[in-house]
Amino acid sequence: MSNELPGARLQRVEREDCPPKYQSSYDEVLRTRGMDVMPNVFALLANSGGAMAAVCPVGAYVRYETEFDDALREYVILTVAQELRCTYEWAHHQAVAARVGASPDLLQKIGTPEIEAEPGAVGLATRYARVLTRNDEVSDEMVADLKDTFGTDGFVDLTVMIGYYGMLARFINTVRIPVEDGFEYPPFVV
Repeated sequence: MSNELPGARLQRVEREDCPPKYQSSYDEVLRTRGMDVMPNVFALLANSGGAMAAVCPVGAYVRYETEFDDALREYVILTVAQELRCTYEWAHHQAVAARVGASPDLLQKIGTPEIEAEPGAVGLATRYARVLTRNDEVSDEMVADLKDTFGTDGFVDLTVMIGYYGMLARFINTVRIPVEDGFEYPPFVV
């Protein structure tokens, strides 16, 4: 049975409502994220079992299998959420950032020039996340710096991560996925 979510443009799809050929994909989302209950974002994405089966493994890869520091990954994801004003993505990843020990000072700087001025990987990765999410021109110099800092594979992984979270934020915003209870709401920078 599917559940209504107040304000959402789609219903939650529970495992038993998924076509049988996508139930293993549904289970894999729960397994890779270490959850017993499907978060709203993936339960609504499951309205297309094929999309869920194709999209969620990319998210699992960029979040759990890349070589990025956990805090750096969250600064990047939160930058994308900030740029796209995605409350749901922000709320979830703000909580993750706190769990992985991200700097509270840096978290308060998300979306500001100050975080992009941070030396090293944090400043570079958050600046790249902003530029790419806005679809601004990525300079040759920035690409060279990214490859020098993260390696060619890290540059590709970072690009895919930014793209994945941008796609997910656009889906979330379009279908108006409500944030589950117990999450903080974002102090988006204007």
